[in-house]
Amino acid sequence: MKKGIIIGLSALLVLALIVGSVFVWLRLQVDPTIVAKKFLSKIERQEFTGLEELFIDGEHPSEDELNEGFARFAKAFQLADIRILDLVPFSTSSKDATIYFELSYESLDLAPLNISSNLILQRSSIFEDWKVKWSDNLPLPNHGLAVDYIRNRIASERGNILNANGHLIAGLGSRVTVGVQPDRIKEEGILLEALERYLDLKPAYVRAQYTAPGVQGNWFVPLITLTEQEYSAVELYLRPVSGVFFRRIDARTYPKGDKYAHITGYLGEVTSEMIDVYPERDYVSGEIVGRAGIESTQDILLRGTPGYEVYVDPGDGSRTLLGVKPQVNPEDLQITIDDQMQTWAYELLQGISGSLVVLDAQSGAILVMASTPSYNPNEFIGGISSSRWRELNEDSGNPMFNRALQGLYPPGSIFKVVTVATAVDRGVYTPGSSFNDTGELKVEGNTIRNFERQVFGEHSLHEAMVHSVNTTVAQVGLELGAEILKEYFEAWGLNQSMNLGLPMVSSRSGDLGRSKVALAWSALGQDQVLLTPLHVARIFSVFANGGIAPPIHLLKNQVDTFGKFVLKPETVEQINSMLEDVVLTGTGKAARGTGLQVYAKTGTAEIKGGGNHAWFAGHVSLPDGHKIAFALLVENGGVGGEVAAPIMQKFLLRLKDRY
Repeated sequence: MKKGIIIGLSALLVLALIVGSVFVWLRLQVDPTIVAKKFLSKIERQEFTGLEELFIDGEHPSEDELNEGFARFAKAFQLADIRILDLVPFSTSSKDATIYFELSYESLDLAPLNISSNLILQRSSIFEDWKVKWSDNLPLPNHGLAVDYIRNRIASERGNILNANGHLIAGLGSRVTVGVQPDRIKEEGILLEALERYLDLKPAYVRAQYTAPGVQGNWFVPLITLTEQEYSAVELYLRPVSGVFFRRIDARTYPKGDKYAHITGYLGEVTSEMIDVYPERDYVSGEIVGRAGIESTQDILLRGTPGYEVYVDPGDGSRTLLGVKPQVNPEDLQITIDDQMQTWAYELLQGISGSLVVLDAQSGAILVMASTPSYNPNEFIGGISSSRWRELNEDSGNPMFNRALQGLYPPGSIFKVVTVATAVDRGVYTPGSSFNDTGELKVEGNTIRNFERQVFGEHSLHEAMVHSVNTTVAQVGLELGAEILKEYFEAWGLNQSMNLGLPMVSSRSGDLGRSKVALAWSALGQDQVLLTPLHVARIFSVFANGGIAPPIHLLKNQVDTFGKFVLKPETVEQINSMLEDVVLTGTGKAARGTGLQVYAKTGTAEIKGGGNHAWFAGHVSLPDGHKIAFALLVENGGVGGEVAAPIMQKFLLRLKDRY
């Protein structure tokens, strides 16, 4: 029996030895790479909760320290993702292991950054779990967790805007800040009176600036910033006043002021909405950016895109470059506006609410885009006051409104050229087609009369255009039908806005077919027909260009379309004969005497509620062979032939003298 017990105990001992050996063998086989991968996977996901459990007791960062250290790196580097590229055991013993790893940091705006280092894992015995010994080599080897980072923004001076002549219309210039030096003021009363008289600065405001707590007597206390032109107007009066001083500063300026305001637009502080809507532009709070006109729509080109340099900053005065995002340099932009013509337009429209558009009828370049009244974009430099902004927006003359592109007006008799040209082009009528006018036309109970109730009797279609006979053109429109008239309206591109780099509205034909009355009045440019001045100029460019509508453009070297066929050449020739006679013997006689061959049409468009818009539009061949098309609108001006035609005649006289 004793022998059996001994044998049993021996068997148990052998079994225990075997089990123990297996256990020891299994513990020796525990791969430290598994722990290393678990650790780095948390780093990869930036999940630092629970990471402390993987560290050896002793010195290692807390969860908060890991979060803060990686957050600083992520913000500077614009971290988008972390990926484990490689994980390889380098050396392993029963209690120590070194694991080689590679990580890739991917950025939103910098090139990916690949790093490599080692993880050291240890255990006190084979019966313990492997744990990481913190080596302070993350996020970056050789720099560790506690370093700071510097992210330098790199931006260049904003690009210039030039006109067709190469003259600066928006770009770097200077402004003058007017201020006072308190201890140099000898006679306060004289100073306060002068500043109020010449700069409209209230005495209470001025005194509050230089008597504010902390202001030193030898300080320059700024009061107001002026354009160079404004400074020139007051410098003579303010310089002799003791205590008044001036400082010139670099600033974006608009040398041509109101003459280009609706084209250039202006700058202003970026809004939070813009930051959200245009993340690719990398706007920052407080930045000055384009807020209107080309400054706004072409901001991405004029401003460029900022670049960045990211550095590791250990705090000892040294820096290590971590990455670079190259900047996209700003570009200068050149527009097609002819400076002399634009200046003439504003001079002739002085005191008028209206617009003048002039096109190169062959290339489609916009040579003049004038809208009056206008505003001075220099007022926005440095920020415009809320009271002045309110004043501009509440002005009954609507100076901020670009009538040339955004104004929709009934064209009146100007539109007769579209109706008649459509009828001739389709072969429905010829210039010699005969009509008999009795002074009025009845359409479904509605009466259409001629201007001032004129009666023309027997006449041709040619004569109907020359003398602007309402009854005849209404008949032509009815015979054509709504479908064909709308087809040509759209063939001219009048139902479309244009890619000019500026906000623009589409012209409207309205519902031409809703009734015969609507169609008859629409054929005369009334009812629901509304056109922009630019679209009216486009109509006449077709007659200057052999029946082809040129690609209208404002930005040089940015023509993205070809001309569009609208009318047969023979139709153009026949309509031009009519337009020439409009000026020679018809309603446009006030435009004679320019020495140029003028083809044009007058328009007196009735306004709902009373009054008339005055139109004069057409085209001209210049002595050098160039052909221009134009459209002139005078809001509430009255009769086109009496008001608009004489203004255009003055413009054409100046143009003739240039050649």
